[in-house]
Amino acid sequence: MKKILVGIITLYLSGCALWMADFDNNEYGLVNKVRTIAELKQCDEYSVKALYLNALELKNYTEYIPRNQATIDLASTLYTLVHELRLKQQPISPAYCELKLNIIAKSAEEIQRVVGSKPK
Repeated sequence: MKKILVGIITLYLSGCALWMADFDNNEYGLVNKVRTIAELKQCDEYSVKALYLNALELKNYTEYIPRNQATIDLASTLYTLVHELRLKQQPISPAYCELKLNIIAKSAEEIQRVVGSKPK
């Protein structure tokens, strides 16, 4: 009985690796695109639109991958950050732009770490 209990606890504690979706090149690539565009620090209409389209594509892509809830939540949060920037009227103030893009770039970097650490 003790062995079964220890086995269940071990599975529970290491459950993330067992119940997590495998590494996905497309997910990683989309997060990388969002991060790269954000790091360019440009708030012109074209750059904001490209940022938004890639964040939306990431959110949509991750949405129905089984055992991928953590990435789904992270992608949705990133999409929300980008969507807030997109809703700002042009021209966007340089201070707001820089702060928002820093937040987006840091968030995307953290998501890259999560997605990159998935089992291959």
